[in-house]
Amino acid sequence: MWKYFLRRVLQMIPVVLGTTLLIYALVFALPGDPVVAMFGDKPVNPTIAAQIRAEYHLDQPFIIQYLYFLKNAFTLDFGNTLRGGRPVIDVMAAAFPVTIKLGLMAFVFEGIFGVIFGIVSGLKKGKWYDSVILIVSLLLISVPTFVTGFLMQYFLGVKWRIFPVTAGANPGFIDLLMPAMVLGSASMAYIIRLTRTEVASNRTLDYVRTARAKGLSNRKVITNHILRNSLIPVITYLGADLGALMGGAMISERIFNINGIGNTLYKGILQGESNLVVSIVTVLVLIFVVCNLLVDMLYAVLDPRIRYE
Repeated sequence: MWKYFLRRVLQMIPVVLGTTLLIYALVFALPGDPVVAMFGDKPVNPTIAAQIRAEYHLDQPFIIQYLYFLKNAFTLDFGNTLRGGRPVIDVMAAAFPVTIKLGLMAFVFEGIFGVIFGIVSGLKKGKWYDSVILIVSLLLISVPTFVTGFLMQYFLGVKWRIFPVTAGANPGFIDLLMPAMVLGSASMAYIIRLTRTEVASNRTLDYVRTARAKGLSNRKVITNHILRNSLIPVITYLGADLGALMGGAMISERIFNINGIGNTLYKGILQGESNLVVSIVTVLVLIFVVCNLLVDMLYAVLDPRIRYE
């Protein structure tokens, strides 16, 4: 098992390096001069501008800038922001807890309701509520997230006043509940359809009929045989989606005015904060690959036939 774990960790290294290099190249190619943008409408002093470029290595070629970034990233020194000179690590430390809370709430929401509705739909395939669940899940997939967000904000926040319209500076559980529902709505629809397909397929296989022939109760057949095998692809999707939720929070955070990592990333792109943008994306990539590693380790728990040799 430890050899497998080490091999998977080594496989992560080129993924992280390749992703950060690509993002750094895209940020580097953005039009405009971030040093000039720092001054806004004020005239730019050439001497001060040259000092700033030298301090942030902006006067170096692209590959040299990237190598400086990697060198500092290994020591968790992501430098300072161009505007305000605030340490990037402090900016991320202030924004990430909010996004992690939002992402975990969305993850729980999509996981619980997606699996429950998927199981009901799969076990009762062809019934009227199966059709209703499929239609609702198709609508959630088809409608863009920002449209779902604005609709829920208007009806649940403005018109019916069930939830707060915006989250505010220090959002609590209730403040983040509607943004979490928006963030996890599309993924919940995919989980519903994936769970339904797996459950409907597995309930007709030979090993399930054998279990019923041995006299096992319907509850044991469903929990010990159908669900255990059906949830393997669902767990795979959930593990990948947990990392994706962190990056996908940008839309929800913009709609509900949440000062999380998605909103910070959006502002960093607009302001040309290359250090901030690449640092945030690097951490998001690490979260994504770690989640996938944990999913691989969970396979043996769901299916005892899987062994890590």
